[in-house]
Amino acid sequence: MFLTSLLWHLEEFDESRFQLRDGITLRRFRPLPLVKEQKPFQFKKYRSQIAHDFKWPSKTTDASHFRCEFERSDWWSIWGTQKLDFMDLPGERVADAAIAVHPDYGSWSDHFLDHLQHDTVGRDVLTEYRRAIGEAVDARGAARAYRVVLARLIRAFKPFISPSVFLVDSSGQCADNVSVDELVEARHCGLDQDREFPPLPTEARRRLPELAAEFERHYREYRATVVLPLFRHLVRASTLVILVDVPAMLLAGPRRFVDERQVVLDLVDAVQDEGFGARLLNLLGMGPALERVAFVAAKADLVAVEDLRNGRLTGLVRSMNARAAQRLPSSVAVKWFAASSLHSSSPGTKPYTLVGQTEPGPYVRERRAAEFSVSPLPEDWAASWSKEEYRYPWFWPRVPENLMVPPRHRSLDSLFEFIALG
Repeated sequence: MFLTSLLWHLEEFDESRFQLRDGITLRRFRPLPLVKEQKPFQFKKYRSQIAHDFKWPSKTTDASHFRCEFERSDWWSIWGTQKLDFMDLPGERVADAAIAVHPDYGSWSDHFLDHLQHDTVGRDVLTEYRRAIGEAVDARGAARAYRVVLARLIRAFKPFISPSVFLVDSSGQCADNVSVDELVEARHCGLDQDREFPPLPTEARRRLPELAAEFERHYREYRATVVLPLFRHLVRASTLVILVDVPAMLLAGPRRFVDERQVVLDLVDAVQDEGFGARLLNLLGMGPALERVAFVAAKADLVAVEDLRNGRLTGLVRSMNARAAQRLPSSVAVKWFAASSLHSSSPGTKPYTLVGQTEPGPYVRERRAAEFSVSPLPEDWAASWSKEEYRYPWFWPRVPENLMVPPRHRSLDSLFEFIALG
């Protein structure tokens, strides 16, 4: 939805709705053909889904691209055309960033298991997993034990699922909302049933060297087939836009926060790792590409306007990702945003209330609107919190059916200035 709304505003540019610095205007926006093997971002399909079918666009299940060009009023006519290549990728794949960083199976195993060890849910499932692989003597037994771990993490709403094909498989199909047992039987922790690679602790790798060697082969194949093609695009990117869903983390509790933070740290490491990045850039004959990183508190329309004015939403994203930002080279510009791709709500009649549509339907159907109380955001992330402490409503999108009129937004224009206008 974020990219759909942005492209919509670029195509139907109106400076009264999309205000750029110094009165810069854009014109003659047009899509460009994709490079070979790039999968297209379905902009028109997603726009129609939200404007005419009254539902959110289909979930991102694979990396996709949208290339475009437009003229800028602040450039001389001979140099006035700017080209951009946007890439959208499923957030689930970012959990494989650690696989991009770690070229060998053993170091990835240690990294992943260490993360689980420092999380409450992770410790519970890890204890059972260690017990199970202590008894398992073959690849299938170990793989099944690890699938139980991943299934339990999914059912606990934990986003740190790796290999990510267990959650979103190679064909883009998401795991169904079913029981742990059903997930264990239906999904794979590898390219397929015969190429799974559950992480093994150091003592297990020493005790079972042949099994560890088999998993090493499967790991390397998965890394070459699924992970590196995606992260090659990221290494070449000049800008990263990292969307952070603060309301969802508060509603899910601190366990999800820990995973989300680790995923961002692994992503930053993947695009900055000297060994991984330098090898790719040398092959491509390029120097370091990354110039800007935008950390965006998305879904700003779900929090009270009071917490937008006092800066708490942006502050929470900054606090959460300060360590990731510190890992970036000093040459990389970092900026923090609170944004929404569209307004699904408006301020209510009382403080900390929002009004929005509770059912899908046309933009003009005001009878579908209701007023809800929303929880104040904390000043900073607490040491612990209960998900019952917070309440943020779910509203249906309010988008004009007339495609000439893009949806109202918050800070998309400021974000675009940072990522594209320099």
